[in-house]
Amino acid sequence: MGSTYDLDKLIRILRENLNLQLQGYRYHAGRVSWGEINGIADLPLSVEDYVEPGLYRLKEGYRFRHSSVSPKVFLLPSEQVFLYESEDYARVKAPDTSEMRQTALFGIKPCDRRAIEVLDNIIGSKNPVYASRRKSIAAIIVEECLEPNNNCFCGAVGSGPSIEEGFDVAYARLDEKRVFFKYGSELGRDILVKLDLKPAGEREVNEYREKIESTRELTSRAFSRVMREVQENLLSKARDKDLWLKVSEDCVGCGNCNFVCPTCFCLEFEYSINEQNMGVKTAQWTGCLLYTYGQVAGGHFRPELYTRYRHFVLHKFVFYPKQIGLIGCVGCGRCITWCPMGIDLRGSVNSVAQGGVNAGK
Repeated sequence: MGSTYDLDKLIRILRENLNLQLQGYRYHAGRVSWGEINGIADLPLSVEDYVEPGLYRLKEGYRFRHSSVSPKVFLLPSEQVFLYESEDYARVKAPDTSEMRQTALFGIKPCDRRAIEVLDNIIGSKNPVYASRRKSIAAIIVEECLEPNNNCFCGAVGSGPSIEEGFDVAYARLDEKRVFFKYGSELGRDILVKLDLKPAGEREVNEYREKIESTRELTSRAFSRVMREVQENLLSKARDKDLWLKVSEDCVGCGNCNFVCPTCFCLEFEYSINEQNMGVKTAQWTGCLLYTYGQVAGGHFRPELYTRYRHFVLHKFVFYPKQIGLIGCVGCGRCITWCPMGIDLRGSVNSVAQGGVNAGK
């Protein structure tokens, strides 16, 4: 059991004793982005995110959950250089991905950790940029959530609010000062020994468990049926055009949900000429909701917007499980928060599963 002061000690141990670069949610100039963490002042400890469908605000508090970014921006940057070519189209070199500094992901959420697991299974070693950055991660420090925001539904998809594996150290803020720590690996145990924490008392352990279970219950209400039934119903109604038209009627195809989603991984390759007259092959994020995503030589395989929205939903809840055995949605709610039309994915999924009831938002 510790305090926010121990978070500062934890940062120093990771940076100075283990010589790790820290990457995570960084609070600066009134906003939370993703970046390098050098000290406790960089952490979003004094702000809270208030969200509704289509709305995000920061206010004073200590329950920060998410921003629009996730570990994906580190592991799979929005722009990646894959190849350089000479004027005669001979491959000159690929970017050097072998010297990534050893890194600790700090303060990521349980749903973020599940998203990394999904990306590991989908991408793995197929993308050299992702593989190099993933290999550089030497420690994972998770902040468990003891109070969800309005758009969180991690409990419904089994990705939170607590974490039991795949991490080194996890901490949960019982209040503004008290912090509950636990370890998930030998490295994590060694780190906590260095922190010299006092054992948590029975009252504190019970308080932690009660808050975790309360959050799990709150975030499990998203779907009216068990996930297996939801998946079966989604697939059985895949060809119901009228239903999907109704569910997607507010969608404008902007792709915001794709870009903020921590498990969306689609890339579009682009060729350009740099100042040295070399060809550069660059990969950039794209998304299945964008019209250009379905354009191919000779036509378009998803010209109607409802088919693109349908693909987005089915991919997360039906195709991912068939492909890798994991649901592609981690319940972070970012797609709900950053949808300019306020479309609630929970409502869309329930609508299809129930045959059109409560469609749309």
